[in-house]
Amino acid sequence: MQSMARRPGWWLLALVLLSAAVRFWRLGDPPKQVFDEIYYARTAHEYLTGQPIYEWTHPPLSKLLVALGIRVAGFEAWGWRLVPAVFGTLLIPALYAFGTLATGRPSAGLAVAALGALDSIWVVESRIAKPEVFLATFSVLTYALGWAAVRTGRWGYLAAAGATAGAACATKWTGLASLAALGFLVALAWWGLGRRWPGWAVTGSLLAVPLVVYAASYLPHLVRGESLADLALLQVNMYRYHATLQATHPYASPWWSWPLLLRPMWYYYETSGGWMKGIFAVGNPAIWWAVLPAVAAVCRQVRTSPALAFAVAGFALSYLPYAFVGRLLFVYHFTPVLPFGYLALASVLERVRHPRPRWIRTYWTVAALVFLYQLPVLTAYPVPATWLRWWTLVRSWV
Repeated sequence: MQSMARRPGWWLLALVLLSAAVRFWRLGDPPKQVFDEIYYARTAHEYLTGQPIYEWTHPPLSKLLVALGIRVAGFEAWGWRLVPAVFGTLLIPALYAFGTLATGRPSAGLAVAALGALDSIWVVESRIAKPEVFLATFSVLTYALGWAAVRTGRWGYLAAAGATAGAACATKWTGLASLAALGFLVALAWWGLGRRWPGWAVTGSLLAVPLVVYAASYLPHLVRGESLADLALLQVNMYRYHATLQATHPYASPWWSWPLLLRPMWYYYETSGGWMKGIFAVGNPAIWWAVLPAVAAVCRQVRTSPALAFAVAGFALSYLPYAFVGRLLFVYHFTPVLPFGYLALASVLERVRHPRPRWIRTYWTVAALVFLYQLPVLTAYPVPATWLRWWTLVRSWV
């Protein structure tokens, strides 16, 4: 990581290009809709063709973004996965900006970006038409822009952060966690760093701008002839749906199990002639299993490090509310929490690097090897069916 710190731009470019290659490689395979693409790809196409909307339980922005790809590449796998792959690639420089601006150190930003690039879950979420990669990218941009406002004092960055937080909310309501984290950052800057903006700027950035962006995501509904009363009723129905959902699923998992990777899920799996192809929504164990210890370790530094105070608070604001959610949950609900874990883990790695540089080199090597090892079951690459047992490190993964 020392060489990375000396030439951060080149290393970041390498991370972005490698991430793009992995996300776009064989993007159209499998050629059919998998997992929740049956909802999101279909609904994106319905927005383009003026048909009745099938998926209404989440705000429309992710489906409108998927529709852009379909408009460019057609209603086929490449089309409905195109924009998710673009956003999954943009997530890496966004993580770099977040880590660098929060800590003031490009080396920390590169570590945060490298953790994101080596985390297997983002390959999967970047190659499927569903909302998680949009939610994560908008959220990380919110944190980066929020820290840019703190570093420069310019309220324009704060307003831009409010806009990306509004986009996160227009993707899924869980995007409210990014708005809460931004509010915490404003309070931290106000009371801890002496950075103060006019009251109208804070109110506008945290309330008006996100609300405008959220409302704007429903403009296609108004164009289709729906009234404001229809849209208000839709918000009520969305809440009722999630509040009363009683469905079951074999890959559902409780919130406390996610950092432990006890129950990842198969989005797609098929065998033929002794060969298998699968898409396994799993994190990189070398990273996920280190996140909780890292967050716990930096708790002692929250009073002296604003960046780590933000990491711990953001982790709690994004993760702990799931303890009170009674509906069906899956491992991918942990993805918006990960950027805060990366920031904490990057801090621990930097602290250990000076007395134990060999340990850190070993850690990065292991993380990279695990990522490469998992790559076939992240991208539906054909392998002998007998190899399946080598990817199921824990019995509950099957």
